[in-house]
Amino acid sequence: MTALVWTLAALVLLGAYVTWTAGRLDRLHARVDAAWAALDAQLVRRAAAARALVPYVLRDPAAAARLDEAAHVAVDAGEQDRETVENDLSRALRAAVPLLSPGAPLDELRSAASRVALARSFHNAAVKDTRTVRWRRIPRLLRLAGHRAMPTYFEIDDTTLAG
Repeated sequence: MTALVWTLAALVLLGAYVTWTAGRLDRLHARVDAAWAALDAQLVRRAAAARALVPYVLRDPAAAARLDEAAHVAVDAGEQDRETVENDLSRALRAAVPLLSPGAPLDELRSAASRVALARSFHNAAVKDTRTVRWRRIPRLLRLAGHRAMPTYFEIDDTTLAG
């Protein structure tokens, strides 16, 4: 009888742990989704701010065209190729910012770049936490994450004007 009680207690504790872990994973994935949405909004804001600077690139029309194209592509980019597109925008900004005419409105771009860096750090922290839990033995063994894809880090060179 004692063995049955201990076995039943162990099963209840295991069930509670599995339920708690599954709920935690669900919350972590929701946090990653929310962080991605915030990062996406900031990336679009950065692209819009970059596009607003195109008329101020007076000395090099080719650099202005590259900046305009990179900003246009970045606004419409999907999640799959986003890192490449955003790195292209960073390169275009790095080339165009020294060519801006005096009085170009850089404040919005600086603000957007700072917000991108902050949103990216929040997103990557959420991804790190989710991946840590997902790589534990019980969540992998019981497939507690279901069919959700493993979240990935978002790495770009966003230091063009941050700060």
